[in-house]
Amino acid sequence: MDAHSQRAAMRRVGAALAARYAEIGDAVAARIIEEIPGYRDAAPEVISDLRAGATATVELLARTFAEGSTVRREDLGFLRELAARRVHQGVSLEVFVHAYRVALLAYWDVCADEATRLRIPRAAGFALAGSAIEAIDVITTQAAEAYLREETRVRTQSGRAARDLIERLIDGEPIDPSRRHRAAPGLDPTGPLLTIVGRVERTTIAIADALQLARDGLEESMSLGTTGPLIAIRHGELVAISAGTAPGAKADSLRAARERTFDEHEIDVRYGVSVPSRGFPSIQQAYREATLSLSYASPSRPIVSLGELSALESAVIGATATTKAVIASKGTSLRALSSDDLAAAVETIRAFSAADLNVAKAAERMHVHPNTVRYRLRQLATKTGYDPRTFAGLVELICILETTDGGGPSGAAPRGRRAATGTA
Repeated sequence: MDAHSQRAAMRRVGAALAARYAEIGDAVAARIIEEIPGYRDAAPEVISDLRAGATATVELLARTFAEGSTVRREDLGFLRELAARRVHQGVSLEVFVHAYRVALLAYWDVCADEATRLRIPRAAGFALAGSAIEAIDVITTQAAEAYLREETRVRTQSGRAARDLIERLIDGEPIDPSRRHRAAPGLDPTGPLLTIVGRVERTTIAIADALQLARDGLEESMSLGTTGPLIAIRHGELVAISAGTAPGAKADSLRAARERTFDEHEIDVRYGVSVPSRGFPSIQQAYREATLSLSYASPSRPIVSLGELSALESAVIGATATTKAVIASKGTSLRALSSDDLAAAVETIRAFSAADLNVAKAAERMHVHPNTVRYRLRQLATKTGYDPRTFAGLVELICILETTDGGGPSGAAPRGRRAATGTA
């Protein structure tokens, strides 16, 4: 059978299908609904749009075969519009592409049946299959690309709107409390809110990319129905505002997001959480609280809520600038230690305090011999003038650590914002 005869046979099949495109489109839509749960429970308007899209796709394929041509990019304007609508309808990319695979396989079944009915030669049948596979590949690829373009556009706009809203809230700008904001439709502007601040401590990739991955994980873990959080990346940090009154209730979500980001991407993110606040006007203060809480995060304590801080920690972070300056001035001798000695001193002070001034327990926490702890304590008393073996001396040293660059709550890093390193 020559090429001309094959094309003629294929056109016969295409013409027969074109005459039934509406019927075939309905059948294809029904198969999608039957096989894909994501569409089975979709809203009526989505189902109606699904049928329209299936019918348009079938018509294009049938007409292409009937004309003896191929699917061209310029023929797929309707497909790009349909993909954009699916993004706004909340249909995931996975479900969307799966639907197209089902639809096109269903269409091929109809093609095969029609080819059998018309008794076209085997060679023409193979040529028809080749053309159908090529058309299916073009359509599926274009559908996925169009979906991703629209999703990226929407995400960019949404991210910009969320960042702008968070900036305004942190700056204390007034926001209309009578209606929900389009960037945060799940948040009541007058309701109870929790503010969360996260920073990347360590990462093997660019900080901007690490923050985006952390943001995605946080959004996935904390979103629930219409009560999804408002999340944005700003100035090298993540800020999330979520509905709720109990910081502990968010801890599991934060922990899950953090563990997933670390396990999948080796990104160490730490979080600080404010106490519950009331409405958008409270966010400026809540952000300060979350930032202060974050300053106490450490490898062993990666998520810190302001309400979990001790009375001493709370008193120190709430002190006036003058009070902090006075406390910091007491740490001159401690800061004069070499970097190695300072690290050992901070570790010992923290461990001895956590062990309730018990040398044996402190040694166990640090995995050293008790005599090592005793030696370090004596050296601290000699070099700083504050004897950590006494309650008064230990309190002085702890307060110095909380307010100076002598060491953060982790026992190894300065207090305040710390830049993430480029390596794990």
